[in-house]
Amino acid sequence: MKSIKKTFVLTGIILVLCMGISIVLTYLKTRNLISDVYENELRVESAVISGAIENSFLRPITVSETMAKALTMNKILNVHTRDEAKTMEKEASEYLDSIRRGFGYPMVFAVNDMSKAYYTCDGISKYIAPETNEEDIWYKFFMEREADRSYLLDVDIDKVNNWALSVFVNTAVYDEHRKYIGLCGVGVDMTELQRLLERYERIYNVKIDLINSDGLIQVDTDATKIETAYIKIDDPELYSDGECYYEIGKNSNRTITYIDALGWYLVVQNNSSSISNVRYLLIPSVICMIAGILIICVIFRFSYNNNKTRD
Repeated sequence: MKSIKKTFVLTGIILVLCMGISIVLTYLKTRNLISDVYENELRVESAVISGAIENSFLRPITVSETMAKALTMNKILNVHTRDEAKTMEKEASEYLDSIRRGFGYPMVFAVNDMSKAYYTCDGISKYIAPETNEEDIWYKFFMEREADRSYLLDVDIDKVNNWALSVFVNTAVYDEHRKYIGLCGVGVDMTELQRLLERYERIYNVKIDLINSDGLIQVDTDATKIETAYIKIDDPELYSDGECYYEIGKNSNRTITYIDALGWYLVVQNNSSSISNVRYLLIPSVICMIAGILIICVIFRFSYNNNKTRD
């Protein structure tokens, strides 16, 4: 009797250890495989999303740069005083309105650097004061941009377009001597970009954000997060080479890609953790192991009772 009991116990222990080791090895192997699959998928998805976003900005950037090189724009901004800027008001409004009607942008603008006259399709909207007026601080940021960057994107409220949140493409204008004389650009309605992000979020089941070097959200499907919420990245300089960087988090995985054409970082986050999915896949194995242990216990108990009865 004792020999039988000892044999069953030993057999049970061996089976439990074998199944346990098998499950652990399966878990480790499956986790690595799924992690690789998640990384490859997210990298591919990020590349597609990055390309789509760049394409959406290609047109307004091209329009803005074309305006900056136009002789008419050079003539409008190549003045020094407010009186001279005033004489250009009619010509400026007609030119900007032609761009608005031709390309369909709700906001087309130009700023003379000397007089600080802000031209729109309706003429001189105001004279900006970036040093004293907080609403005009964007112009100061533009002047502090990197020397090799001719344009800069800025998220702001478009008062002309019913106070709609917009992305402004500000492009520097130079005279024939390469002297800076002002800027011009167009405003892109934020809802267009949000629809683009929403489409890819739905297709790939991911969360997409565009952030600046400070981590401040510039474009998000949730308008309340724009220019108010932050996404932390350890060191923006590490991601500024245009490569797609993959990071594994506790509850999510994400990629970070610097889009040089925009000067922003694309963050694509997959909220499905590979580890949690591995655990989910291993549930049947764990159930089988528990069932096996119970079956062994039942068999042992049944055999033990039979032998005891015979004795």
